[in-house]
Amino acid sequence: MTFMKKAVFAAMVVALAACGKSEEKSSSGQVAAIVDGKEISVLQLNQAMKNMPNVTADNADAVRKQLLDRLVDQQVVLNKALEEKVERSAEVISSIEAAKREIITRAYLTNMVSSRIKPSPQQVKAYFDGHPELFSARKVYNLQDIALPPGTAIPDELKGLVERSKGLQEVAEWLKSQNVKFGASSYSRPAEQVPTDALAVLKDQKDGAVLIVPMDGNPHIVKLIGAIVSPMPYDQAKPLIQTFLVNSEGQKLIKSELAKLKEKSKIEYVGAFAKSADTAVAKPEAKPAEKNNSHIEKGVVGLD
Repeated sequence: MTFMKKAVFAAMVVALAACGKSEEKSSSGQVAAIVDGKEISVLQLNQAMKNMPNVTADNADAVRKQLLDRLVDQQVVLNKALEEKVERSAEVISSIEAAKREIITRAYLTNMVSSRIKPSPQQVKAYFDGHPELFSARKVYNLQDIALPPGTAIPDELKGLVERSKGLQEVAEWLKSQNVKFGASSYSRPAEQVPTDALAVLKDQKDGAVLIVPMDGNPHIVKLIGAIVSPMPYDQAKPLIQTFLVNSEGQKLIKSELAKLKEKSKIEYVGAFAKSADTAVAKPEAKPAEKNNSHIEKGVVGLD
């Protein structure tokens, strides 16, 4: 879901959950709009604004007005839906419950992580000093990229071709002759947006290099057109590092806490699901390839 869909759906969840209760005025008395007697509070608008990306002092008023207009549109539809008792259908009830579970679970996990994980200034500085490729020696990479299908084995013939090549045209023609599907693109990315495994290879390469590079565990053949040194100062890097450390340590905390909660809980799988559960225990869970791009710009920790 896009943010706006999430915001509107969350508002609908709250509104539908309140169905059947007596109408109450906003406790603060602050109302942003009234649609057929139904209030949209300033608090509701502010809550939605908190999660809007790229809001600045210059565009805040315009974004707020746009968001309010969308909430008004949503309220118009919601009023009509409630009039026709759409909220009583089994599908809608199920969707509301699923949304409530998601919202409450994420709120608990977010609160747990934010209260327990607080990187120290020493930890932040140590990360900054330990990753010059991201900060003090940061580069912006200009790449030509041939992305191969996940899991593609690289034959010796292709390895030799890449080693001899000065560009990707010959490589692309060879792949076509072998009926290997691939995607081709050109782009520029700063170091923090390059997958960790790829950055480990690219950071020491010279301009013009053609090589096989893993990106999130998948094979790519790239030509490094050029790399421009663009250091990121500590003051700019600090909030990004703090977010990354909270996120990475938070994932470990969530995993540990979930294991403890499950150990204390009585969990019973029933019927056919009991057999599936036994099979899952017998076979180790396959570990998916870790997505590590934009690795110092991770968002709020959650059950993703």
